[in-house]
Amino acid sequence: MSPFIRGLRHGLEQTAPAPPPREDPNPYAQYRDDPVRFAREVLGLTVWAAMERILLAVRDHRKVAVRSGHKVSKSTTAAVIALWRCLCREGSRTVLSAPTGRQVKIIIWAELTKLHRNSRLPSDMPLDPGTGFRYRDSEVFGFATNEPEKMAGVSGADLEFIIDEASGVEESLYAAIEGNMAGGAGLLLISNPTQTSGTFYDAFTTKRHLWHTIHISSEDTPNVLTGETIIPGLATRAWVEEKKADWREDSPLFQVRVRGNFPSQAENAVIGLGLVEAARVRYDEEEEVPTGPFVLGVDVARYGDDSTVLQPLFGQRPIPPTVHRKQDNVEVAGHVMDLVERLRAEHGYPVADGPVRVKVDDLGNGGGVTDHLRHSERAKALDIEVRPVTVSNTATAEGYSKLRDQLWFALRDWLKEGGHLPPDSHLERELVAPRYSFDTQGRAKVETKDEMKKRMGRSPDRADALALAVYEPPRQAATEATVTPTDVNNVLSAFKRRLERR
Repeated sequence: MSPFIRGLRHGLEQTAPAPPPREDPNPYAQYRDDPVRFAREVLGLTVWAAMERILLAVRDHRKVAVRSGHKVSKSTTAAVIALWRCLCREGSRTVLSAPTGRQVKIIIWAELTKLHRNSRLPSDMPLDPGTGFRYRDSEVFGFATNEPEKMAGVSGADLEFIIDEASGVEESLYAAIEGNMAGGAGLLLISNPTQTSGTFYDAFTTKRHLWHTIHISSEDTPNVLTGETIIPGLATRAWVEEKKADWREDSPLFQVRVRGNFPSQAENAVIGLGLVEAARVRYDEEEEVPTGPFVLGVDVARYGDDSTVLQPLFGQRPIPPTVHRKQDNVEVAGHVMDLVERLRAEHGYPVADGPVRVKVDDLGNGGGVTDHLRHSERAKALDIEVRPVTVSNTATAEGYSKLRDQLWFALRDWLKEGGHLPPDSHLERELVAPRYSFDTQGRAKVETKDEMKKRMGRSPDRADALALAVYEPPRQAATEATVTPTDVNNVLSAFKRRLERR
């Protein structure tokens, strides 16, 4: 090197500005490899055994799958992992997701926001999961799993996907994530094991060798084991005992939602648990006021310990039923009229918008309710159209022995086609209980109500009422002959007025 060049370099070094001072060290860097200590010391949480297993598994393994019952801190654990990665692992990206946007926002993101607020962590926490939370050069954000194109567009050297309720996620999402897995991304699946197929199920069965798997029963929580409330929010012994009495231990609901086992549902079950779970998600996701034709299914109690159930239905959306016990036929008819009058007012469904079709199980005591409604002036003023349904009659469709069998399979089809289910553990237990067989002519035959009652310990009154509400009995020929184009236009105009009022 010539003297000129050496002199020039020396001069430049003397005159060049000094490099900017280094940024203050990250105060959370000490927890980079210790998520358990982070949860305890920074977030102030009581970390119980199952949470610790998940935290350490995510630290040590790329693919982790957790199947569990309810109330075992799944969402809290997911939020802890997201905050730990964002604060302690600089340059990391974490994606939180669930089957619906509502689940992401009001469950996972709400839990993350609460932990952030209670621990007085730095940076602002946005309300929208899609906006994301950022600290230094790390970030965590969330969106629903029904947007696989967003998953495919996420990349990063230190990337983790956390999928809550993973058992109900479409396979297209996992296909979108797979491309990122080749670059070293991690994947955590957490769920109640509701489905017996798909990526989540495979992680515990045919592809278990590729995953680190964890199983948590609600009965494992310290609250259940001690009988005391050690950690608020976790499953309690009283809750487990209540579900055991309500659902029975051998039911798929208890096995899935309490013990965290995949459903061992009989092949001859009329309605699978997956259909019930999907209908519950649709109900929770729908925030609009229910619209559509207003119908009412009425299952009238036959015995002293059975219940009379009135199940309202607006289009595809039932609302919680009303249940009565030890009521005579006149009282039941009065309850029907009271309910119709109240729901017409609450849901903006005046008499001018059309009749309310009330479908009554006409067998036994139901016949008296039908007769009373038909002769009631108040029922006429409320424009109640009574539709008696005698479930012991011959089925009106091929392939079934009795009308009752047809109703149950129609209810299954309704769930498959997008029906909603309100939160009602009694109803859910009744829906997954019935089994069917075939008669000598190859027709489907659902077990009797008495057989179901013997196994469940109660009559499936709520499910029967919903089946009545969903079923559309054929009209009398004379009634059909009176329907004119003007009648159709009037109904359409009334429905349009209802929509405009909303």
